[in-house]
Amino acid sequence: MIIMQNYLISKNSIYLKIIIILLIVPFRGFAQKNDSFEKIIPKITRYTRTDFEADGQFWTMTEDEDGILYFGNNDGILIYDGERWQKVALPNHSTVRSLIKDKNNVIHAGGYNEIGIVKKKSNGTYYYLSQNDDLEIESENLENFWQVHEFKNTIIYRSFSELTVLSNKNTSHIKANGNFLHSGIVNTHYYVQDQNTGIFEFDPESFSLQKQFDTSIINSSIVAFLPSKTIDEVLIVTKSGELFLANRSTHQLQFLKSLFSRDEQEQIITATFFKGDYLLGTLSSKILKLNRDFDIEPNHATFDKLSNSTVLAIYPQEKNNRLWVLMNNGIDLVEFDSPVSQLFDNSSIADMHIYKNILYLATNTGVYYAPFKTEDFTIKDLRFKKIPDLEGQAWSITEENGDVLVGHDKGLFRLNNFQPERIGSTNGIWKIVPLKGYTAQYLAAGYSGLYPLKYNGKWQLDEKIKGFDESSRDILQIGSTNNLWICHGYKGVYKLKLDDRLDRVYALEHYTDQNGLQSSFNVNVALYNDVIVFTTNTGIYTFNEETSKFTPYKPLNVLLNPKLNTRKLLQQDSRVWFVQDDEVGYFDTDNKNKELQKNLFLNLKGNLNRGMESILPLTDQRVLIGATNGVFLYDLEEKAAEAAKTKITRVYLQGKNQTTSFLSLENNEQLPNAVDVLRFEFAAPGLTPSSQKEFQYKLEGIDTDWSVWSTNPFKEYTHPNGGDYTFKVRARNYMGQAAEETSLSFTIPHPWYQTNLAYLVYILILFVITFIIIKLVNKKIEKERQKEKLAAHKSKKLLELEIEQLKLEKDKARIKKDKEQLEEDNLIKSKELANYTMLLVKKKEIFTDTFNALKDFRNSLKTQAARKRLQEVLFNLNQHRMGEEYLNVFDVHFEKVHQNFFNQLKEIDPSITKRELRLCAFVKMNLTNKEIAPLLNISTRGVETARYRIRKKLNINDESFNAYLENLAETQSIN
Repeated sequence: MIIMQNYLISKNSIYLKIIIILLIVPFRGFAQKNDSFEKIIPKITRYTRTDFEADGQFWTMTEDEDGILYFGNNDGILIYDGERWQKVALPNHSTVRSLIKDKNNVIHAGGYNEIGIVKKKSNGTYYYLSQNDDLEIESENLENFWQVHEFKNTIIYRSFSELTVLSNKNTSHIKANGNFLHSGIVNTHYYVQDQNTGIFEFDPESFSLQKQFDTSIINSSIVAFLPSKTIDEVLIVTKSGELFLANRSTHQLQFLKSLFSRDEQEQIITATFFKGDYLLGTLSSKILKLNRDFDIEPNHATFDKLSNSTVLAIYPQEKNNRLWVLMNNGIDLVEFDSPVSQLFDNSSIADMHIYKNILYLATNTGVYYAPFKTEDFTIKDLRFKKIPDLEGQAWSITEENGDVLVGHDKGLFRLNNFQPERIGSTNGIWKIVPLKGYTAQYLAAGYSGLYPLKYNGKWQLDEKIKGFDESSRDILQIGSTNNLWICHGYKGVYKLKLDDRLDRVYALEHYTDQNGLQSSFNVNVALYNDVIVFTTNTGIYTFNEETSKFTPYKPLNVLLNPKLNTRKLLQQDSRVWFVQDDEVGYFDTDNKNKELQKNLFLNLKGNLNRGMESILPLTDQRVLIGATNGVFLYDLEEKAAEAAKTKITRVYLQGKNQTTSFLSLENNEQLPNAVDVLRFEFAAPGLTPSSQKEFQYKLEGIDTDWSVWSTNPFKEYTHPNGGDYTFKVRARNYMGQAAEETSLSFTIPHPWYQTNLAYLVYILILFVITFIIIKLVNKKIEKERQKEKLAAHKSKKLLELEIEQLKLEKDKARIKKDKEQLEEDNLIKSKELANYTMLLVKKKEIFTDTFNALKDFRNSLKTQAARKRLQEVLFNLNQHRMGEEYLNVFDVHFEKVHQNFFNQLKEIDPSITKRELRLCAFVKMNLTNKEIAPLLNISTRGVETARYRIRKKLNINDESFNAYLENLAETQSIN
């Protein structure tokens, strides 16, 4: 595709401005050497598919008066405001190969069979408006519009078959004899190449082409018409790399030279004139620069870092000293006015040093060097080479006694004609420290201690100093003494005293967080205004010799926030450089305000070589800083920035139904009153695109003051109330440029419930509610009073009940006591009853035995008188045997113990006899039949018979008879 379509656009609109300058000061750019490419290493910013989210192939671009950029892409027109990309497709979705802004700030675009303009809606979104119908263009015959130019109040589109000239909405068509291959404007003349016919000039008066040059000697298509040394000459560049000089006075073409040999397969795709230099975009060699003799500049490193080898178009911005390079896959922005340039990107930098106009770099992959003049260096000479045999981590570069010394993981080396010579056999040397008070005496700080190093015609590294075996990377001599401060990254601070022979440590003090430091981690030592200071995670300290404590150092803690981790301090005259919380900055001690300057270096954040930050000031306005991704050159000189204005690019709101709508960017717009989210998007297209921008904003009506600076190019407000608002926003970038603030006023109407009528209704309702509330309150008060009276009455009743309860409890206690007494009495009576019963049984048995014995004795008497007398005794005894009176006494006692026992049995069976009742009483008392028999004056057999009859009456069996009577008693007891 590239070969077939290499008749690409050349952005010659800028040439008109160049020619005006040339007319005022004729061709001054050609009269002297242009150093814009020689002394400036450009900053290159890449834009990839991830950024613009479209096809990677770009053909053309232009910009409007606000700095908005428009790119012709295979997917349509890509618009970039410095923050966001927007894609606008043509109706037929064709590739856009021609774009231009006219004097009225209208953007014209051409694609396949399409001519139109890019317009902007009031809400900030862009769209494409086709002009095919209005211009009555027979688009089916035009195919691609490859180029477009504004020329003397006309817009001229070039396709292969014709030129389409637009003038005051009139359209003219100029047909090609063969094919129009390329067009361009030089020195107020419009030229177009007609294949195999010649080069023609457009006459705006007659709207016709006038032949100027015969092209029979040109064997390739033209890719650029460029200004030459005189106003009557035009430099012609062809695809094959041939250069011709066209003279308008003689109408002759002069062959100058061919840039490529026949064996080279290179092609020129585009060319432009920039700051007095010719730049050629190629198929595979990026951008080539021609010198004053029209030769390709050899070893030119300006464009080495371009991200793609195929350059399709170059768009110069001379006022900003920038180039936009459109490539086969992406866009690169090349800035020659950027204050930061990357000189080296191969490795992580640990140290830098300049000696005899050579810049040495100590990196994680070895040592590199390149020619470098502090005041006047050129890009083409800045090509780094690697020192052989020093692969691996290099820590430091030092120049002592005319030699360059390298501290390396492998040991200590001297560079001899860029070749390393080992000094000693010790591995792991951080750096070399010259000792004050000695001649040609140094210390080599190693991984595990210190080593004496001396020079007496040659370098000699002695054995390690005894008495100290810790890593000594951060070391500082105390004045001209043999005392040293050494900071260990994890173990705190050591103070060493060396003997005069430098072979041993005779005194060592170790300081940690027990000696005034809040932490023993990340402590570094430096010299500030001849004062030894220690930077830590919690501020900057100095050492108090009297108390042997570290105390905060106020002069620096006032400047550098003690809550941040200060890792490095480097003072050069009145300027102090620092690294704090992964940010590089500086301040000037001569400046009363001592303002910290950090913004310019924010691109280094996250890329610093922690603990090995390398800062090398060159002049007051230039400094080299090493990082994990290379070496950066910073220009500290403040440059006047062109006027720029912050733009509100889009405002949209989200309603309660989650629908999103874009709002007009015109002032005094009225928004809906139901807004959930109100979002403002803004940009500053006039500021340098590659520099990080910060925005500050406020919404008058909500915010009382400006916000803090933020890198977010948007601001959202949720649920804003009704009212009149003005949103203001302003911008700045890390290069110190500022953009003028802009504002947008709008109104959010109050909802119906916030209108004056609603407020009147609210007041009336409030009065009514207040009246009702007063009534209800009074009623409630009265009700509460009644409740209080009722409560008092209830309390009185409750008190009475409590008194009554106390009485009842007292009576209950008394009853309980009486019951207990009764139970005790009952128990006594039960015992008495049992004793009485047993006494009766015993007496009965004794009487019976005695009576029977007397009867037997009577039979043994011989005399009648004795028998008679004994008979009288027996009769008298029989008259006095235990009878009914004893059992009646038993009945009385039994009833006292077992109340109503007899009555219950009578209730069960009224026919039960008194004798049977007594039998039940005896059974309940667990008397045996043998014990019962004498009490009832019956035999044991009679007792059994009597028990049987009672069971029949009570309908119980013999086994449960005793239990039945017992339960009967328990039931009575419970009742």
